[in-house]
Amino acid sequence: MANKVDELQQLVAFSQAMLTKAQAEQWDDVVALEAERRDLIKHFFSEQVDQAQAEVVASGIKAILAIDEKLMELGALRRFDIMHVLQDMDQGKKAVKAYTS
Repeated sequence: MANKVDELQQLVAFSQAMLTKAQAEQWDDVVALEAERRDLIKHFFSEQVDQAQAEVVASGIKAILAIDEKLMELGALRRFDIMHVLQDMDQGKKAVKAYTS
């Protein structure tokens, strides 16, 4: 069953890579990694985990969830930044339109 531990380590590594890419604002890479990770997660949970490894698996899942929380926070901040840029652009359009009218 050591294979399950290896799979879990790979999932944690994918999650960490996603966080690193998000911190570098490489969101296209985050999306690509997430698609790969989703497939790994499906495979990982398609088989039962050995009871002897349950504690290790629970710890790994908690690590992945903590990383995902950070990813969501970064995504929310990015969305907020984009929203402000779009609002500024809209205000600029309105100002140009008012000026040229």
